[in-house]
Amino acid sequence: MKKIIYLLILTVSGIFKTNAQETTKTAEYKVPAAYHFDYKVVYEVDRDDKKSPETMSYYFTKNGDYMSMESPEMEKEKDMNFMISTKDGLMITFGEEPIPKKQDQSRKVLKVMDMHSMMKGSAETIAALAKTMPKKDQADAEKKKPNEMDNFVKTGRTKQVSGYTAEEYSKNFTKEENGKVHEGTMSVWYAKVDFDPEMMFSLGMGSMAGGGAQSRMNQTHPNNMLGLGLTQKNYLLIEMDYSEKGGKSGTGMKVVSIEKTNFNKSTEGYFIKNYAGMSMMEMMQKENEEK
Repeated sequence: MKKIIYLLILTVSGIFKTNAQETTKTAEYKVPAAYHFDYKVVYEVDRDDKKSPETMSYYFTKNGDYMSMESPEMEKEKDMNFMISTKDGLMITFGEEPIPKKQDQSRKVLKVMDMHSMMKGSAETIAALAKTMPKKDQADAEKKKPNEMDNFVKTGRTKQVSGYTAEEYSKNFTKEENGKVHEGTMSVWYAKVDFDPEMMFSLGMGSMAGGGAQSRMNQTHPNNMLGLGLTQKNYLLIEMDYSEKGGKSGTGMKVVSIEKTNFNKSTEGYFIKNYAGMSMMEMMQKENEEK
């Protein structure tokens, strides 16, 4: 349950952005026999806290109705080893759990959660999240405020990646950190693909733009480093590079493959817990009743 709450916090900003005025009753959600994906994109991510690059895979549909992400770490988790996010704000998780009254046995479980309704009635949670959001009368000013992710310019350089033409956007930066001035160049490469990866930015990768609501709103700026994936149709982030004068340089992340797939995530054999339309408290109560 702690993992679910954590994912809710990560996801809710994107839900507020895409459907802040949602007040209608949640429609009944029917779990399909399988979720079909048309494209698979594999990234190699270089993290400072890791000795070697980490591999992350994204699965997309052609029309962008839902997407999924997986990593080697997720595959090791029993309680939640696969997750799907939908444009309607649903989160579908696949995993295992102990069978009620038979704790020595386990079953496959699929949970459907509604990110809109989960916030319903959660006054303390909403109040805490509200503190991270700009005040209403400051919203317009915050949206216009630039940050270090803005003002990337197309350089004219291109390269081929998995059959797609990627274009480079670059920016020189100067920033002071711990009393030391850092100068260098940041570059991102984007390619126009034949599927819709927008959800990757609005619900996932967009958090890399920095903490707080300001940077999330700044993603709507046309030349924002990550906002390009929101403002340009079918734009996929291919690579992120950095080069600091007299310091570090390298590739923060890059696509290692883009391929068509006929991957189907079957729901057969899963015990389904459909919490669509329930608040967080209602969902937790339902969970406790089944134990």
